[in-house]
Formats: sequence, structure tokens, C-alpha cells
Amino acid sequence: MTKEELQFLMIIIFILIFFLSSYKVYTLFNTPVEGIDKQTQDQQLENIFINFLKEIKDPNTDLESLYENLIQLHVLQDSQYKNFNRNRFNQLIQRLYLTYKVDSLEQLIKSIHNGE
Repeated sequence: MTKEELQFLMIIIFILIFFLSSYKVYTLFNTPVEGIDKQTQDQQLENIFINFLKEIKDPNTDLESLYENLIQLHVLQDSQYKNFNRNRFNQLIQRLYLTYKVDSLEQLIKSIHNGE
């Protein structure tokens, strides 16, 4: 084999490997993950939390006890909610504050009770 033939063969192999690796990367990032998507899960968490707040009788509940009681719910013991933690709880609270246009947990609970 001459030097030119070897270089040509190496370029062809490089191009084939490049296209194969590009295809693998494309399929890796475009394959959907199993389970529900994050938006659906957030909506479900929001519904669970709103239903939980409807059952609260004392509007003076603090966030810490609310979080502790919420994570004890049987629904949140499911494997699809295994990533529910304090940070997601705080994000959910802030999103509900914006949705109901309130500034505190007490106002949020009253607003949810009045919205029934």
C-alpha cells in the first residue's frame, strides 16, 4: 500500500467513525427518559399540596411543620416523588404564593380555603 492509499483509507475510516458517533450522540439526547415529565410531576405535586392545605384547620402553621407533615403523606412515598425535598417544597410554596397573590403561608391557607 502506498502512502496516498493509506491516507485515503484513514480519512474514509475517520469519516465513518465520525458519522457513527454523531448518530449515537443524537440518539442519546433525543431519546425520552422513562417516567413522567417534570411539568406533569410539578402539577401533580401542586395538586397534592393544595389538597393537603385544604385539610389544614390551623392557619398559623409554620413551614417546617408543614413540610414534615407533607413528606409523611402516603402519596409522596411513591417512587416517582423520591426527589421531593426541602428545595422543591420551597419552590412549590413560592409558585403558589405567586399564583394566589399572597405573601405568607397564613394568607395562602386562607385563600385556598376561601377558593373551595
